Amino acid sequence: MSMSTTKAVALAVVSFAAGLGIANLPTASASAEPALDLSKRKFTVFIDEVKQNHVFGDTFSGSYSKTITLSDGSRREITLTPTAHKGMQLVELKDTGGLTYMSLSGTTTNGTLMIQVKDDEASKAALKAQGWKW
Repeated sequence: MSMSTTKAVALAVVSFAAGLGIANLPTASASAEPALDLSKRKFTVFIDEVKQNHVFGDTFSGSYSKTITLSDGSRREITLTPTAHKGMQLVELKDTGGLTYMSLSGTTTNGTLMIQVKDDEASKAALKAQGWKW
């Protein structure tokens, strides 16, 4: 047997042995129970002064429009339209002539009016991932 053949056979045997060793290593499980200690998890809070509730939990698809009369008597026309803009999925918000964008599950405040939108499918998926059952 030539020297190069001996090296090739030795390399094959070592590679096979390494493969067997790696195949028998313990596996990591992605389905492990989530940590129940939430004291170290970061949260973000937003606190806004809103004088009255105008809409509570209206469900919509496609788009949503509503004219709101605020406590000071002024009127606001709100239109929400889920769309894609610059490669991102978001909600287009028209507020009495102004145009802005927010995430599919987002909150924005303009003056004393706070507008919050929640993506129902994403909210249910998040609750299910946290252990909630339907």
